[in-house]
Amino acid sequence: MLPETQKKIQRIIKKLPGRPGIYKMIGKDGAVLYVGKAKDLKKRVQTYFRDSADLTVRISKMISRVWNVEYITVDSELESLILESNLVKELKPRYNVMLKDDKNFVYIKVSDEDFPRIKIVRQVEKDNAKYYGPKTSAKKVCKTVEVLRSLFPIRDCDLGIRHIRDDAMNGSEVDVFKKTIPYPCLQYHIKTCSAPCVGAVSKEDYAEMSTEICRFLDGKSNGLMATLRNDMEIAVSEKRFEDAAGIRDKIQSIESVLERQKISESDDVNQDVIGYYLGVSEVFINLFVIRSGKLIDNENFVLSVPDVSDYDLPEVFAGFLRDYYEKSTFLPDSVLLPFAIDEEQLLSAMLGFKIFCPKKGEKHKLLAMSNRNAEHYYKQMLVKWESDKAYDPAKALIELANVLGIKKKIVRIEGYDISHNSGEFTVGAMVAFDKGEPKNSDYRHFKIKTVDGIDDYASLSEVITRRLRYLFADIPEGIIVRRGLKKNIPEIEKIIKAEQLYGGDLIMRNTVIVEKKEQIVGIGRLRSQTKDQDTIHSLWVSPKMRGNGVGHVILRELISRSKAKRIYIGCYMKNAPFYEKFGFRHVKKAPSFMNKTMDHCDGDCEVAGVFVYEKSKDASFGKMPDILLLDGGKGQLSTVAKVLVHFDVSIPIVAMDKSGEKLWILQGGKVALSTLASDSQPFYLLKRVIDEAHRFSNKLREDLQIKKLTQ
Repeated sequence: MLPETQKKIQRIIKKLPGRPGIYKMIGKDGAVLYVGKAKDLKKRVQTYFRDSADLTVRISKMISRVWNVEYITVDSELESLILESNLVKELKPRYNVMLKDDKNFVYIKVSDEDFPRIKIVRQVEKDNAKYYGPKTSAKKVCKTVEVLRSLFPIRDCDLGIRHIRDDAMNGSEVDVFKKTIPYPCLQYHIKTCSAPCVGAVSKEDYAEMSTEICRFLDGKSNGLMATLRNDMEIAVSEKRFEDAAGIRDKIQSIESVLERQKISESDDVNQDVIGYYLGVSEVFINLFVIRSGKLIDNENFVLSVPDVSDYDLPEVFAGFLRDYYEKSTFLPDSVLLPFAIDEEQLLSAMLGFKIFCPKKGEKHKLLAMSNRNAEHYYKQMLVKWESDKAYDPAKALIELANVLGIKKKIVRIEGYDISHNSGEFTVGAMVAFDKGEPKNSDYRHFKIKTVDGIDDYASLSEVITRRLRYLFADIPEGIIVRRGLKKNIPEIEKIIKAEQLYGGDLIMRNTVIVEKKEQIVGIGRLRSQTKDQDTIHSLWVSPKMRGNGVGHVILRELISRSKAKRIYIGCYMKNAPFYEKFGFRHVKKAPSFMNKTMDHCDGDCEVAGVFVYEKSKDASFGKMPDILLLDGGKGQLSTVAKVLVHFDVSIPIVAMDKSGEKLWILQGGKVALSTLASDSQPFYLLKRVIDEAHRFSNKLREDLQIKKLTQ
């Protein structure tokens, strides 16, 4: 934001009233970027523009584009919530939570007439009809209506039919006043309509059928199923096998619609369960509809939320609840959410149900199931989008190589993401795509060891450094690493005596030395104990070279020379982090040969801890990536570029920003915005990689949190 714009905004803030209302963030072109509500307009808007403001990536981007702030005052916080909802629907601001494709929602309508109709519609009208929805799958709704009309043959035509009187002999006498089609129609002859248009059914019998349909749609199907099963048994006992088969078919039709009703709750529970899956610029929502203790529906939604992150989710869910339940025709008594949301009490008052966030028990399991369903929905949509775009991984990789100027064939793309919860449970994730497809066996995770609090750049630097150490030696400038020679023995013996290190036989083929300007500045020795076990001892680095990674260089060289599966070392516990960072782990019970090793010390070398390095070839870390893809922007890309310079290696780096719309690359050593079109196949491939890295890192973080909570 330019200084003059900041001054302008500050002048506006000073004039804001301390009253409830809504505020509109306006861009330079006059477009409304964001609509928010506030109990106190002045205090709320101020929070966005403080230097110390802790804003999410999404809101930070929005604030950087703000040119003006407008507001409307109201009399209460609830009124501000309602006004915000109306303005969001009308203005569709870019940075508010928006339901994708909400125009495609459908409802089942049972009309309020003498002879009700059942229809599929897209709008709820004020006509006293009963509406069931909104539903996102028109195909599923059509199947439900088809089954219902086969069981209860009520009409779906537009005829106007007025009941005059019931006729005990013929059904009823009617007046058809809106003759839109010839009647009776084909539906009557194929037995999917009882033809009230010609008086073939009494009003009472017809009303009973429409009531049963409404009970079914309300989730109250037990009575219907019991009646049908009883009728089938009677038909069999009376040897009316054709009738019994027909009833059996009806039961099977109902079961096909009710196949998702697996959840058993108390009969009076009317509850919705809402889970989610976080994408790059979308949130995928799953909604279980539980009525009378049964899961009667399962809906999925996509929310468009640019630059969305974990920290946006409370606001995202609040927006979804408001948007969805204002359209809903059958409200639950309560809603289960995976976490607390913004303005929970206000939303409860506005929408008319209670909100709960269970942390354990059966209801928590329902939320976990809903979260899994949201992830499955994301994957289904991924397949659909691939199909829509005729996605071809091989073609995408070729185009990507051309755009990035990579002359060799791209095979392996590694995607990286950092996840944490307000600076706690920080983890790094690496996902691998081979020939354009995910290779789950090559996914790896990193618990961040060197960073405290929130520092995504430092965390990413640690992750990339640890990953590249498997491929490249992290050797400080100006040093030489080699095997010891006989001429080095006198100097090594002098160091061992002065530092009181392990003595014993000096075997030069098992000794590594580090030299700088022809001076020995580091040594380390390898000793074989058994076929599969070696020890490292006499590890020493000159005080002037400590802290530069020389010790890890010696360890790496010794371990690469060892043919054993396990390599042991003894040390004081104060030095434990040095070895743990390399990959050693503390062992409670040391092998007996470690005690014998200590007996050969020239001085007091009693150790406080024994550590072991288990040598195994990592199939994933042993492969060279063709591209490093980062979740982030210019800052993340610059951070990783410095790590590559440190290792003196060149690997193409790409960073995708949180919006999922921009790519940053290195061109001529400078960070630049890629010209790759966001609707191209290569861009789509990179977005898939980042989505997967994001999913994997979030799962790792959640697992750590759950583990701590359940310990």
